[in-house]
Amino acid sequence: MGNTATSTPTDFRPDIQGLRAVAVLLVVGAHASIPGLGGGILGVDVFFVISGYVIANLLLRQPPGRTGHHLVSFYAGRVRRIAPAATVVLVATMIVAYFALKGNFDPSVLVDARWASLFAANIHFIRDSANYFVPGLAPSLLTHFWSLAVEEQFYWVFPLLLLVVTSARPGLHHRSPSRRDRGVVAAVVLIVVIVASSLWAWHEARINPVAAYFSPFTRFWELALGAVVALIPVALARRTPRVNAVVGVLALGALGAAVWHFQNLATYPGLQLWWPCGATALLLWTGTSSSRGFVASWLSWRPVRYIGDISYSLYLYHFAWIVLPLQLVHPWTVWWARIPEIAGAFVCAVASYHLLENPLRHSTRLRRDNLTALLLLALCIGAVWDTAWWIGKLAHVA
Repeated sequence: MGNTATSTPTDFRPDIQGLRAVAVLLVVGAHASIPGLGGGILGVDVFFVISGYVIANLLLRQPPGRTGHHLVSFYAGRVRRIAPAATVVLVATMIVAYFALKGNFDPSVLVDARWASLFAANIHFIRDSANYFVPGLAPSLLTHFWSLAVEEQFYWVFPLLLLVVTSARPGLHHRSPSRRDRGVVAAVVLIVVIVASSLWAWHEARINPVAAYFSPFTRFWELALGAVVALIPVALARRTPRVNAVVGVLALGALGAAVWHFQNLATYPGLQLWWPCGATALLLWTGTSSSRGFVASWLSWRPVRYIGDISYSLYLYHFAWIVLPLQLVHPWTVWWARIPEIAGAFVCAVASYHLLENPLRHSTRLRRDNLTALLLLALCIGAVWDTAWWIGKLAHVA
């Protein structure tokens, strides 16, 4: 396509980091009650589609065979990436909440933390009929961990399913399946997941909105949608960079319109989530090869990419920074209070990214020793449960 197109390798897409930045800023804006961004909670759905895309690309790059080895390496990588930062936030939230809220301290956050450490916060919130859309109802400081739980539950099932079905040797020739063969098999599996999960989301949204919002079964289709996009041959996108640029602009506009439309969201919107998720899928696809100066270039701008880099920690920290001050004995109610709260979340996210996430993620020892990663996970879970026990003792909670 000459100099008119920006093609990026499959192992790194700078525009995806920019799209992560858009997603996390939408979520922060929604929780901070920034006017016009009430629908920013759709940023979580954007994250789901992105995650499905990235994980599918990662798994399909693995050579056929050695399924057990690939699975262990994948899960060890998830532990290094997810568990330490999440553990620090869980521990810090419990401690700060106890000492800062004093008489307003809600001991239920200790139970929430235990469930969150096991990546099952969403199941817990379904059982407790939690709903942080209800005006005047103080949500748990750890409510946002539900989405992390959904992702991890998807990752427990999807990699195993994908690697097993795509590693099977076909026919009598016993040849190793090509990436194209594996992609076709994976696409069939994912389409089944999308259809089944979408229908269940439609069903649950009508009879049990709380379960519909937090359930992994109503959300799996979003991750599967991103995975399907990853299976489409990149060569197809490279044929139409100018068309991709136009479609990308329209998709970004559609995402913005969805955020505006859903700004008064009170329940799980069910199949209407195809609107923002479909727009995100198009942005992922068109960003593969697009004319310069359009959406993929905007999202690849270095400051935007950096926010995408720290988006995981920013997502983890922002909720407590915004919600905890509202639960103080003398709550912060002035509008400008959001400024230091969001700034504090950014500072914590930057520190977490550079001092914790990157050193552990790039640790040579942890990358070589999967057993150490397993021990790290056990240590993280133990730290949360021990902290919850001590805070419970201080709060005189049985």
